[in-house]
Amino acid sequence: MKKEEKKETKKVSTASVEKSKKKSSNVVSKKETKKEKKIKVNIFKAIGKYFKGVAKETKRIKWTNGKELVKYSVASIMFVMFFGLYFYGIDWIALLVRSLAK
Repeated sequence: MKKEEKKETKKVSTASVEKSKKKSSNVVSKKETKKEKKIKVNIFKAIGKYFKGVAKETKRIKWTNGKELVKYSVASIMFVMFFGLYFYGIDWIALLVRSLAK
C-alpha cells in the first residue's frame, strides 16, 4: 500500500516540476524577445547580406546550354500550337452543332 502511495506522489511532484519549467521557459523567452527587439540592425549590412545570399543561390543554378534551350523552346511552341488547334477545333464543332440546332 505504501509503495503505491509513493508512486502517486512521485507522479504528482514530477508533473508540478514540468509545469514550473514551462512557466519559467515562457518568462525567459519573453525576456529574450524583448532584447531581440531592442537590437538595431544596420540596414546597409542587412541589404548587403541579402544580395550575397542571392549571388550564392545564383551560382547553384544549373543553367541550360544553347542546344537544350532550342530543344525546350521548340517543344513549348509545339505544345502551344497543338492545344491552340485543339481548342479551335472544339470551338468550331460547338459552333457547327449550335447552328444546326437553330
